[in-house]
Amino acid sequence: MVENAAVTKRNNSKIHARKFLATPEDRAWLERKKAEEAELKMVAKARKFI
Repeated sequence: MVENAAVTKRNNSKIHARKFLATPEDRAWLERKKAEEAELKMVAKARKFI
């Protein structure tokens, strides 16, 4: 029973990701989000270095 719930949850998240990335606006949002995360990682590395 628990295994089936985990499988269902995983499949639902894959379906959601496909629906989410189907529109150009959402793709643009994802690109911005990735850029922000990369920038935050750079800042964190810089703080460690200093």
